[in-house]
Amino acid sequence: MAQANVSRLIGTAPEFYDGQGNKALAFWNILENYFTVNEDTFDTDHKKVASALTYFKRDTQAGEWASDKMAMAIAAQPTNYGTWQAFKDAFKAQFIPPQTELEALAKLHATPQGSREFNEWYQEWSQHARRANVGQNTLMFTFRNALNGAINNRIASQSPQPATLAELVECARDLDRYWRMYAKSPDNQGNLRINELSVKNSYTEINATQPSVYEPPVRRAKLTQEQRQYRIDNRLCFYCGQEGHSILGCNHPDKKPPRPPMIRQVFPIDENDDEMDQYEGSSFPDSPL
Repeated sequence: MAQANVSRLIGTAPEFYDGQGNKALAFWNILENYFTVNEDTFDTDHKKVASALTYFKRDTQAGEWASDKMAMAIAAQPTNYGTWQAFKDAFKAQFIPPQTELEALAKLHATPQGSREFNEWYQEWSQHARRANVGQNTLMFTFRNALNGAINNRIASQSPQPATLAELVECARDLDRYWRMYAKSPDNQGNLRINELSVKNSYTEINATQPSVYEPPVRRAKLTQEQRQYRIDNRLCFYCGQEGHSILGCNHPDKKPPRPPMIRQVFPIDENDDEMDQYEGSSFPDSPL
């Protein structure tokens, strides 16, 4: 007699959940991922919900909640565990404190990229995004506000605009990588100084190792051919790398102002001036000037 083919479960099942709010999101993410990688086995909402209720620890608040859900489902005729989305909403309403989402949303607005490398910053920002439990439009709005100003301005000038958060993230990552690869030059200490990646109307250069104390300006290195062509193509100042002006009109603090031209003032002589009459017929000595 042939045995029926049974799919082998892969991955690690979540530990039993005891109802603590600070563990709720981690438990749910592991549980949902476990069902996703074993979707051939958990191929219906009925199976997913029924299996999920077995991962709640007995003799705890979470165990009692799960036991009540099982009793309600079995009491129905026929047995009905409901949809997976309804179970997910019920779990979050029961075990995830409201302040957790509010705090995460506040951190989305309070975590700007600044001069940080994109992947490092996005790893932190995306953690708050997952906990905030907000829609994609809100996430895209807060993401763009938190981006480095120069990157955000460059994305705003593109057409068509990214339509999803995933497209927006990929576009920002590419721009960040491009600038850090092609718009950097060594300073006197051998550090890599990123000239192009600066916020518009800001004279502060972004340095990956920039200390919190003031450093005197250093002599700028000569632009490479790639940097010169980049600034020509994007109409950037050859001195500071910013938009809106040329090197002749650059007001960067490190740039010495041009020496003002010398002006000689010439006063016209009024032929009717009475004071000139006394000098008529007189000879003047040669001027020492």
